[in-house]
Amino acid sequence: MIKYTVLVFYIVAPLFVSSYKILGIFPSLDRNNHLTHRGLFRELANRNHDVTLITHFQLADAPATFKHILLSDTHVYKGLSFESVIPNEISRVPFETLISTKSGNDDCKVLMNNHQVLHMIRTRPKFDVILVESYNSDCGIALAANLSAPYIAFNPQPVHPWQYNRLGINFNSAFVPQSVLPYGKQPWFFDRLRSYILYHITNWVYYIGSQVTDHVYLYKYLGDNLPSLESIASNASLLFVNTHQSVYGGVTRPDNVVDIGGIHVRSPKLLPTEIERFINEAEYGVIYVNLGSTVKDSTMPMEKLNEFLSTFRKLPLRILWKWDGGVIENLPRNVMTMRWLPQYDILKHDNVKVFISHAGILSTIEAIDSGVPVVAIPLFGDQYGNAAAMVDAGMATIVPYSDLTKSLLIDAINEALDSTWQQRAKLVSRIWHDRPMSPMESAIYWTEYVARYHGAPNLDTTSVKVPWYQQLQLDVLAFVILVLYILAYVIYKILSVLCFCCCQSSTASQNAFTEDKRKERRVKFE
Repeated sequence: MIKYTVLVFYIVAPLFVSSYKILGIFPSLDRNNHLTHRGLFRELANRNHDVTLITHFQLADAPATFKHILLSDTHVYKGLSFESVIPNEISRVPFETLISTKSGNDDCKVLMNNHQVLHMIRTRPKFDVILVESYNSDCGIALAANLSAPYIAFNPQPVHPWQYNRLGINFNSAFVPQSVLPYGKQPWFFDRLRSYILYHITNWVYYIGSQVTDHVYLYKYLGDNLPSLESIASNASLLFVNTHQSVYGGVTRPDNVVDIGGIHVRSPKLLPTEIERFINEAEYGVIYVNLGSTVKDSTMPMEKLNEFLSTFRKLPLRILWKWDGGVIENLPRNVMTMRWLPQYDILKHDNVKVFISHAGILSTIEAIDSGVPVVAIPLFGDQYGNAAAMVDAGMATIVPYSDLTKSLLIDAINEALDSTWQQRAKLVSRIWHDRPMSPMESAIYWTEYVARYHGAPNLDTTSVKVPWYQQLQLDVLAFVILVLYILAYVIYKILSVLCFCCCQSSTASQNAFTEDKRKERRVKFE
């Protein structure tokens, strides 16, 4: 009887749940970003919401309530080379910000030139809530605001420096880390100095390269009365950010920033037979190596490749290496390479001891989720901040790519193999999983929340609308200083008068005493 009651509940319950019209605007060509959000839209459609997704990527086996607006049929992502790695952050950060905004400009043009999107602008269909990709462009947010629906910004990476102001986060280089810098939560003086300078340079580059450029382009589509993109972005109901405070915490953030780090993670699957045998038969364990898909492995300089190979030859562990380059000559016997590997399923295997990673956001999350210590070799963008966050958590060590040598790699691997590190990584994983709601449930709850109440004005950050001089309390400090100055001046004047009176009285007494003496001398003389 109980079985039938439960079955009836699951059949009837959805009929009493509100169904919302939800639009997703995700114009990026980066497949990793697509992997982050696709599960959310599938689940929203499974829960009987009417979902439309603007994207470059087709969702396989989409539910009946799911609709695509495809921006392209082919996905051309050229990738980068190891020669593009810039070790000096003073040069790297502004350059990478410029490249990122250029990519956002291109995505904006593709989005706004799509005939279905243009039809949407003309007809202005009604949506209950819009989710918008927001990390290197605010173009999609401008489109969402034009459709007059509450919108949620979705950042597939950690919070970026140019998002601090719109969130009401007061940047302080002493304790607010930047996602593009490797300094972590306790930078020393010159790190703080560089962070402060780069924060303002990065914001300026983003403003000119993204917001001004996109704003000029959007005039012809969204009208001459288009507000500034910064003000539109500041009016987002929420920001979904692909992190979690268990590792990325410590920075004061407003209530409308919602952590959904791990939303792409699903239950591990069985490993292919060849890979599973390779891992199971490793007497001393396995090191998994993956330096990401953004940088093509085939572009790795020979001297760096030789450092890796020399390192792996010296290790008793087996090496499972995601390598999409050509055939490697003289490959050590303990190394297996493949062009693609089921990363998360591999990391969940108990015999995988260390992860050599570029510290991309998805790889970082999967390492934390699996409790595997990381040897991080960051190459671009947020990878430096992700690596620093894992170092602060006590489960990673960083080997700079520019300094990569066999000795440094061996030292880092031995450190990660230490039992203390292994236990610490497992502890970080437990803390990461210890949440009142899963990332997916949290994202769905807040999406439905915004749709239910037509926004979330109760979560708005008041500091966003406060002028900068009030945020820093400069007017209050100026008033206090003025009052103290006036008080000090008054006290000074009072003391001056008292001193003058005392001096006058003393002088008069002295004069009287002198006159008396003179009279005495005259009397004696007479």
